Amino acid sequence: MTAAIAATSTLLAVVSAAAQTSVAPLKGAAASLFAEFENFGPHRAFAVGPDGSSAWRAGVGGEDPERAVTVALKECADRAKAACTLHVVNNYTVTNHPWRDLVPPRALGAADIGRLRPQPYWSMRGPQLAAGLVIWAHGYLADKYMTATAPQLWTGSFTKLGYDLYRFDREWIADWASDAAGLALAVGEARKLGYRRILLMGQSAGAWVSLAALSRGAAADGVIAIAPAHHGLVAKMSDRTRAESEWRYLVEGLKPGARIMMVNFAEDAYDVGGRMEIARTAFSRSGVEAAVVDAPGGFKGHLAGESLAFARAFGPCMQAFIVAGRRQLPCSPPPSGTGQSRP
Repeated sequence: MTAAIAATSTLLAVVSAAAQTSVAPLKGAAASLFAEFENFGPHRAFAVGPDGSSAWRAGVGGEDPERAVTVALKECADRAKAACTLHVVNNYTVTNHPWRDLVPPRALGAADIGRLRPQPYWSMRGPQLAAGLVIWAHGYLADKYMTATAPQLWTGSFTKLGYDLYRFDREWIADWASDAAGLALAVGEARKLGYRRILLMGQSAGAWVSLAALSRGAAADGVIAIAPAHHGLVAKMSDRTRAESEWRYLVEGLKPGARIMMVNFAEDAYDVGGRMEIARTAFSRSGVEAAVVDAPGGFKGHLAGESLAFARAFGPCMQAFIVAGRRQLPCSPPPSGTGQSRP
């Protein structure tokens, strides 16, 4: 499998080079906007007008990037007062070509890894060439199909570094022990394929299962847990102490090794309260290297991590902490009076 992925990476490079033939480089405002666009996750599209104006859309859910393409083209046309050209769809350059001819539903050679599947319509470098592997685990909403939802926008802070992007999809919460064990086993398989760094990331139930997999021995280098939860709405809980006790058991079971980034928001209807302080206390005792952000200003509600504003504010500092161990605002303040990040 490794040889096939490596060969596929070479083929994709050839296809990408062909797609960029006769494509003029972006300039001025369009180049600056594209640099920002690369910080955000799929599905995404970037369009350019004949006058050099541009527009983009990212973090769009759905089975394919069609909606991101439609919105980016429309917003670009509104600005340019003329038809625009697609420049990039997800992480494929498609200028002067029909995007569906160059953006396959599954990256060539990107096989499932245990219960993980490659992000649809997203190119992969493969375990030998990628900087590492990001594994996204989505959350749940009652009576809503969630396996086609987009990874949160800030995940692009890691894919732009050359990380491949896979998903841990589950349609419903059924068996937590099985989900966590399956994710941990898949991480082990990814290690055997040759991925040098593996990062688990998730929101709500996806954040919880990522932490649970780490507690079960997943060989991950880092975890980002956004609004972790899995007990449902607090207003519908018959026993809130269960959610608190299971949370305490989870965080107290985590051992030093992987860096952990944890964010919780004010007015989260799934939060019984006090959990971030429980986590801080547990990590202080165990020596886990962690950054815990509780109720950051300007962000409210269980889904606050989905916003573009959150990605812009927190993507860079989450990347700095998880990849390099650097603590910086707003994820974690440096020691007072030094102006430097903690080592």
